[in-house]
Amino acid sequence: MKISTSQLYDSAITQMNRQQSNVAEMQAKLASGKSLVKPSDDAEKATLIQRLNSAMQRQDLYELTLDRADSRLRMEETALSSAQNMLQRIRELAIQGSNGGLSNTDRTVIANEVSSLRDALFSLANTEDEGGNFIFSGTAVGTPAFSKDADGVITYGGDQNQTSVDISEYRQVELNRAGDAVFSSVSRTNNDGEVNTIGFFKVISDFADALESGDEATVSQGLSEISTLTDDMALSLADVGSRMNTVDSQRDILADSRLRYQELLSNAEDLDYATAVTKLSAQMLSLEAAQASFAKISQLNLFNYLR
Repeated sequence: MKISTSQLYDSAITQMNRQQSNVAEMQAKLASGKSLVKPSDDAEKATLIQRLNSAMQRQDLYELTLDRADSRLRMEETALSSAQNMLQRIRELAIQGSNGGLSNTDRTVIANEVSSLRDALFSLANTEDEGGNFIFSGTAVGTPAFSKDADGVITYGGDQNQTSVDISEYRQVELNRAGDAVFSSVSRTNNDGEVNTIGFFKVISDFADALESGDEATVSQGLSEISTLTDDMALSLADVGSRMNTVDSQRDILADSRLRYQELLSNAEDLDYATAVTKLSAQMLSLEAAQASFAKISQLNLFNYLR
């Protein structure tokens, strides 16, 4: 088989270019610290890395959602804790006001404090978040949860809808409860045996009015109803605490998942430096050998052989 000089040169140059390309690619991997410089190096591994990066991005989104949910729930918890403290104070005043030996002045002083606490509770019920949204209005966040008319009657203006957010692929947490469920009502039976639903703020107002008028029967009824409101508020506080625990537990799960994904991504993506350096040394040695052999072969010609 006859091999021309041009074929010999072309073959040698092709081999050296291939070796130089391998050396350059390995140098690029060492510089980046990644096992893949471009997806075409290993399509299957590149696909795995892409899936893992996508999973990590989802974890980042869930973490952001958890942070927002935690902030929102802590705001609700703060408001409900203050409301519970105020209701406990009103119940103390109700017990004090049940004392038949109180003077009219004493009852008026108690009634004034009860009215002041009712107004403070009204303000808490209309708590807004940092975006100006009313947190107890259901999904009608642009509408105050409770409003007061010219006669001082307080009514609920939100809706009954709840907002839930995804905190994982398969888990959600509710961010809110309707205001009239948190600031609950009581059932009151009138003298005719008819049962009526009495709103949160009317219970407190009726109690203050009963103190002013000295109606001992209504004061006693107010004590019972305020005790019910206090117990209901405690349940609402427990509910928000449960939702906060859900957020905390999911945050722990998210942290474990993130570590697992990071480990898998590191195994798939990071370069084994010891192996890479050894392979680079072998490739450089191969390139040097190819260059040296080409230099020797290129010096051979027929006249040298005849000499």
